Amino acid sequence: MVSKVKVNMRTCHKTTLVTAELLEDGETIKINLASDCENIKNYAKLIGDTISLTDCTDYPSSKIFADENRMILSMPCLVPSAIMNAAWMEVGMLSKSLAKDAKTNDNEFIIGDDEI
Repeated sequence: MVSKVKVNMRTCHKTTLVTAELLEDGETIKINLASDCENIKNYAKLIGDTISLTDCTDYPSSKIFADENRMILSMPCLVPSAIMNAAWMEVGMLSKSLAKDAKTNDNEFIIGDDEI
């Protein structure tokens, strides 16, 4: 069963659907990024259509977060984190039932004197 995470980048008016599917070898995760953002389409080419478990567990060596791959994205882009969330759900490191109950993780902009 595949795991999906949708990214709504409202500050740039772009949407990306991340799909992760664990392959039969149990070590490789197929990744698909469907996006209306050209930078994400180029990023997808750079990281390729598969990631390893190491890409999901070892931040310094992860191609998801490698500078040479991320450099075409804006720094606040949430897609790399969404790839991680989808992959973690797919391999059981993030409970799908917890994700279903939580529905979203989000950033809230606090402008002026507004409080949390």
